[in-house]
Amino acid sequence: MAKKGEMRVTVWQFVRIMVALEGRRSRPSIYAAWQGAWRELDAELTKLGRTDHAAYSDLMMNQEVVLELGSDKHRGEVIAVLRRIMQDMKRQLRVANGGAADRRSLKFELAELGDLNKSLNRDSPSPRQSG
Repeated sequence: MAKKGEMRVTVWQFVRIMVALEGRRSRPSIYAAWQGAWRELDAELTKLGRTDHAAYSDLMMNQEVVLELGSDKHRGEVIAVLRRIMQDMKRQLRVANGGAADRRSLKFELAELGDLNKSLNRDSPSPRQSG
């Protein structure tokens, strides 16, 4: 369990979050706060993707990143981006032409991100919803 002010996520979840934040025209402040960890991890994933697929998969699916979640503002930004990611994934599921494996993978990610979103909301000091 992460300490107060920290967030522990699987690497693939961190990748989803950061890629979604990168796609924003104006990036929330959490992007800058996590940018150093993101650059380091992205470089490692890129290298492993070229050289060692087993290590890449292990890092992506089985390893965790511990991130600073220093303020309620940052928590809110992460919750907002998670909601956007999950909405996109639900849309992809509705129109998915891929096989059963693709759908299973999307459903798995959606469930895991949903759990993360719930835990962030549960740990949030204010019950008000944003977004």
